[in-house]
Amino acid sequence: MIKIKINPKILEWAREEAGYSIEDISSRLDIDIERYCQWENTGEEIPFGKLKILAKTYKRQIASFFLPQIPPKTKKPKDFRNLLLANSPLSKETLLSIRRANKYQNLMVELFSKNYFKEKYKWLEEYREKFQDVTNLDQIAYWLRAKLGYTIEDQINDENNDIVYKKWRDFFESKLAIFVFQFSIPPDEIQGFSYSDEYPFYIAINSKNYSTNSRIFTLFHEFAHLLKNQSSLCIPDTVSEEQHEEYNTNSFAGALLIPQDHIIYTTDPDEIYKLSKKYKVSSEVYLRRLKDLHLISYYQFFKLLDIIRSNVKPSKKGGFAVSQIQKSINARGQLFCYYVINAAKNEIITYNRASDILGIKVNYLLAE
Repeated sequence: MIKIKINPKILEWAREEAGYSIEDISSRLDIDIERYCQWENTGEEIPFGKLKILAKTYKRQIASFFLPQIPPKTKKPKDFRNLLLANSPLSKETLLSIRRANKYQNLMVELFSKNYFKEKYKWLEEYREKFQDVTNLDQIAYWLRAKLGYTIEDQINDENNDIVYKKWRDFFESKLAIFVFQFSIPPDEIQGFSYSDEYPFYIAINSKNYSTNSRIFTLFHEFAHLLKNQSSLCIPDTVSEEQHEEYNTNSFAGALLIPQDHIIYTTDPDEIYKLSKKYKVSSEVYLRRLKDLHLISYYQFFKLLDIIRSNVKPSKKGGFAVSQIQKSINARGQLFCYYVINAAKNEIITYNRASDILGIKVNYLLAE
């Protein structure tokens, strides 16, 4: 059995970045805690086979354990959830998703440079200059739709919510240069997160949000954070009025999805359902727009909210065979996959690296 020596601080860094405790790892390696603690203290006498297990567990290349210096900690978005959740540790799945999103962001900078994306974000400078002192959300909503080339009439006429979500996602990527990723994360932990501290910006949606309406609203909620230059980690569906920042962000997102001049007053739950279906949003989003515009009282809002929520049935996707390429596009977005595949074809990166980044076998990439 080959035994090696590494920097013990890198061993500790890799474990903490992946969200594992010493007890978790000693159990995974089938060794006692004292022995593992010795490895993190000295970095000596570590069997290479155990190091391979750690690399697989942490979803890292084994070469990362032999780096000369400890890499920086993963940059995490600001936690906008309620205090109870914000003070609890993030799950391994969420930490991995944030790492992956940052990895994808860094790759785009490597391929194109930050100046390339700075040019892509001229629209944001225009937005901030144009709407710095504007409080009329309808003006912002129609400006954004004009920028994306997607009118409220287009939204109404599209066949279903899945098509609308796909179009919004594609528009955000192709017209605004905001990458939209999807990751499998515990649904009661977060619905989405975003990053705007450096170019290019990205939004990540929880793919376990089985409701397309929920994904659409989360997309706009995170977009509203990006417009305010906030990197964020959120659960938009459970925001209370005490969470002022999140509550205002929800209101802003709702206004972008359904401008005020398209809101019709009603207190009939069936009518709210029909109108929300017309605009391809959830009944709850439409109801909140009625309240935000002071068309209904708090009492009416909560009474109708209880009725709406009691009638909502959880929907689950699945059952359809999806190709490797399509799975990768669903997770990473059309634009990101195009850039990576194109970089491999032009020999900017190797096909093996593209395969690792996209989670696609090399022979599938060669066939593209």
